[in-house]
Amino acid sequence: MDATISLKTMESGATPDRGDPENMLTSIVILTHNEWTVTKACLESIRLHTPEPYELIVVDNGSTDETSQSLKDQQDVKLVRNETNLGFPKGCNQGIEAASGDSVLFLNNDTVVTKNWLKNLLRELHSDERVGMVGPVSNYVSGQQQIPVTYHELSDLDRFAKEHCEQHSGQWASARRIVGFCLLVKRSVLDEIGWFDERFGIGNYEDDDLCLRALQAGYSLRIVYDSFVHHVGHVTVRNITDVNFAQLLVQNKLKAAEKWGQNIHDLMFEMPITISLCMIVKNEQETIARCLNSIRDIVDEIIVVDTGSTDDTVEILKRYTDKIYHFEWIHDFAAARNFAFDRATMDYILWLDADDVIYEKDRKKLAELKQSLNFSVDSVSMEYHLSFDQDGNVTSKSRRNRLVKRANKFRWHGAVHEYLLVGGNILNSDIAVTHVSVEHESDRNIRIYEARLARGETFEPRDLYYYANELLDHRRFEDAAAVYDQFLNTHQGWIEDVIAACGKLADCYHNLNQPDKEQEYTLRSFLYDTPRADFCCRMGYYFLQKSEWKKAAFWYELATNLPKPDANWGFVNNAYWTWLPHLQLCVCYDRMGDYRKAFEHNEIARRYRPTQEFVLLNKAYLESRLSED
Repeated sequence: MDATISLKTMESGATPDRGDPENMLTSIVILTHNEWTVTKACLESIRLHTPEPYELIVVDNGSTDETSQSLKDQQDVKLVRNETNLGFPKGCNQGIEAASGDSVLFLNNDTVVTKNWLKNLLRELHSDERVGMVGPVSNYVSGQQQIPVTYHELSDLDRFAKEHCEQHSGQWASARRIVGFCLLVKRSVLDEIGWFDERFGIGNYEDDDLCLRALQAGYSLRIVYDSFVHHVGHVTVRNITDVNFAQLLVQNKLKAAEKWGQNIHDLMFEMPITISLCMIVKNEQETIARCLNSIRDIVDEIIVVDTGSTDDTVEILKRYTDKIYHFEWIHDFAAARNFAFDRATMDYILWLDADDVIYEKDRKKLAELKQSLNFSVDSVSMEYHLSFDQDGNVTSKSRRNRLVKRANKFRWHGAVHEYLLVGGNILNSDIAVTHVSVEHESDRNIRIYEARLARGETFEPRDLYYYANELLDHRRFEDAAAVYDQFLNTHQGWIEDVIAACGKLADCYHNLNQPDKEQEYTLRSFLYDTPRADFCCRMGYYFLQKSEWKKAAFWYELATNLPKPDANWGFVNNAYWTWLPHLQLCVCYDRMGDYRKAFEHNEIARRYRPTQEFVLLNKAYLESRLSED
């Protein structure tokens, strides 16, 4: 080995207790190549902010300035001296060889650490036996570890770090990659997966390679948000005169691809994802166990925010998770959901309500998706099954963004009927979440709207639409019609909500026995888009009620010839696009005496509803009619 080593005692001078993570010995490995000024600042910050037991191991890679001699004068430094620059991976391995700690921390020399930096890293590293390595957040680092900062001078660093770490106390996040500028690894993990791969020469990609090996061995990686380390960045590498930094990156990227058979980052981010389930609940003792039983073995953590349950909900939850948080109800569903999202730590967040369930075939699909989902996906939308006919066929469904990448920090908006605002790469899956309605939910929603109105709040168009929906559900038809009209008159609603509002206004006036107004709002829907089958069926029914069979048949025929719209975001009742208009055409043609056409349309309806009693009765009746001819 082209190295000399001089051993010094650890700063504390005492043998640490190996039981408590904070009392375990940490070996801090720092590589140097000239730039004594930045190395000195790094060492001084460690001594100032590290009361935990540690040893300092500095590997000097052929410095030609005062670095080597200055390090010899540091009484608390184990110095490994190389006559030439052997590169970062080789130097780190020399540091591991000299280390005696339970964990090894690789730290760039152009860093400045802050209060509790090591304490909080150790907390997360030893919080679970499957955690293999952790890293802090910083001002300058690639990937998820970089955060925005407000300081501009090092004199203000400690203030910023203190405020940031207090604000994010105890917070961490699962990661696929921890950058080697500050990387804490269990020594047992290093010995299991192997040390740094020295093929990467001067450096770059050796930390990615180490992370990937840890992931493949089943270890998790974590970013610790209440540990902050300042990083200058590339000080040593950029000052090596015979190395082109841009070329080095390209060369080592190719070396990594050659080793792994593909782009290392693609492989790293194709590893199975981890999932946090986030829920908000209140008095859900009747449904919560069914919901959690359907998902508990797929997700990696369950986070539940209780907004004031007075039944046995919380006691039931304790059988499934210890991550139960209490949130003072402020009449704002988005605030409660965001509170839950903020406590998630896995790669992705799945959200459900207590009255949702994932049935077995969809559980299998979700489990398969978890294994295969590419990390480039920002959100996965899933079908939401809302209602069924007596044969179990889905009659009403929508699509919602259900699984979202936690690092994107997507937020909920809206006090009631809240929505999750997402963007980026969205995957539309065929996985379904099934909803089982709970009556008390609607009662609570309408009280929230009325309280907001009493405070003099002005509603946005979306609020108007969902408030009208609640009024309609409570059969307050006149009030609902008035609010739907307000919504339409804003001319600002989402097109699918606008069209749906026309249908709901028609429903209001149908229940108020005002058929002309019902027809008016049915026709109004045609102003916003090409005719939809459900509105054509409404027009057909208007004339059917008046025994105007030919006019009714025109609208029902039109419904059968329309292309079904994309169901990704709107509510689509399959009946209007499948069997219902054909069944009504059967009635119309029967009344007009055209029994053959009536039979043909009933047969089409029978393809969709083969066991439906009235379809079978029609078949028998029309067969007898046709036999008479």
